[in-house]
Amino acid sequence: MSDLACRKVYNRWLFWCMVFGGFCTRGRFLGEAAMVLGISFFLFRLRMMGAGDGKMMAVITAYLGLESGLRAIFAGLAVGGMWSLCRLWRDRSFWARLKYFLAYFTQLFQEKKIVAYDELPGTGGRHRIPLAACLAAGAFLYLAYSGAGWSGGGIL
Repeated sequence: MSDLACRKVYNRWLFWCMVFGGFCTRGRFLGEAAMVLGISFFLFRLRMMGAGDGKMMAVITAYLGLESGLRAIFAGLAVGGMWSLCRLWRDRSFWARLKYFLAYFTQLFQEKKIVAYDELPGTGGRHRIPLAACLAAGAFLYLAYSGAGWSGGGIL
């Protein structure tokens, strides 16, 4: 919820989630979290998502296991995609965002170096969505749909 209100995912909440997860999963937690965290670091490096979003993905995967966690993350990304589409439609900014995205990849290939997506001129930050909140909603929807719940998700 802090991502919605403050646009920040607090490390202390993620830390307690990791402590509880490590206790419940007896060590499996950190290996699966590290795999997803390594992958999400690439998107963080490109400034396409925040560090808290990657850590949230790691926590979701660690709790649910790799396969279910990735499905829950995909559901969260779908929620975020729908949120983005609604915002683009409401703001009538689809073509502007598409131009920024294409300019980013053009700059990436022409300069042959990794540049941050948010460093492009004209990106005022309005285009950002609270991805961690979308990931949490996606995990909830996945658990509700799959019937995984706490015991079926492999936690207890």
